[in-house]
Amino acid sequence: MKKVVAVTGGSGFIGKKIIKELLQGGYKVISLQRTKKYIGNAEIRHFDLSDPDTITKKMLTDIDVVIHAAAIAHNPKADKNAHRILNFEATKHFFKACEEAEVNKFVFISTVSVYGLSSSKKAINIRTKTCPVSPYGIAKLDSEKFLLNTDSSTAISIIRLPLVYGKNAPGNYGVLEKVAKTRLPLPFLNTRNKRSIVSVELVAKIIKDIVASKKKYLGLHLLAERKPYSTKGMIEKIRLQNGFSPMLFPVPLLLMKVVLIFIGKRQIYDQLYEDLEFVSTI
Repeated sequence: MKKVVAVTGGSGFIGKKIIKELLQGGYKVISLQRTKKYIGNAEIRHFDLSDPDTITKKMLTDIDVVIHAAAIAHNPKADKNAHRILNFEATKHFFKACEEAEVNKFVFISTVSVYGLSSSKKAINIRTKTCPVSPYGIAKLDSEKFLLNTDSSTAISIIRLPLVYGKNAPGNYGVLEKVAKTRLPLPFLNTRNKRSIVSVELVAKIIKDIVASKKKYLGLHLLAERKPYSTKGMIEKIRLQNGFSPMLFPVPLLLMKVVLIFIGKRQIYDQLYEDLEFVSTI
């Protein structure tokens, strides 16, 4: 009998790739999503983080494993309260429904935003102190703590992800990809920073591996590719994949730092020119 796996946020960037990987692995997949858009051969069930009435035991009764990838993210209009309700309170309510339905395993997709860092001279590991700054990071960390402190027969796996890249990725990588595709010369030739990232394909494969066994990758984990990338390397990769030359030119890092700090964009400088490495536990 096929194992039944439900994925929240199935119509999202990561959710779609997870569903595709699971279907190829022979699982029966149910996409829990707000829209009616079909994802492969996955069954669709209505699920809305903002509507607790859609999150019920009945919806989950035949499901073995749940992957909770749905979240409000990359939305500048969402305030702290919105993140708390949709990313924390809804996760608590959803997990309790999973317990009532006797779901075997709950996989929670979290984020390195829980560390609250845009750069670091030291590599970050799973034991590094968390100190989230953004409402998104705060809500995700609160969800982690709730799940890790829950005494439950439902097995729990929590996976913190850094920047996730892939075709049509949202967030910072999506912005970088759009800039890279402009074919404008860019000032990153001298950039030698190290940033940990992970492909959406690798995320999906690891999730499929986690689904295979109730005991695999329990508790808290951090997933990142072993080789970090520089901003220069990421732009070169995108441009070469799209069939044109890198077109990069050198600019002194100190000059870029002074200019970006002067116009109030220190975080952008950190993201483009400084290091942020993570040590994967997987």
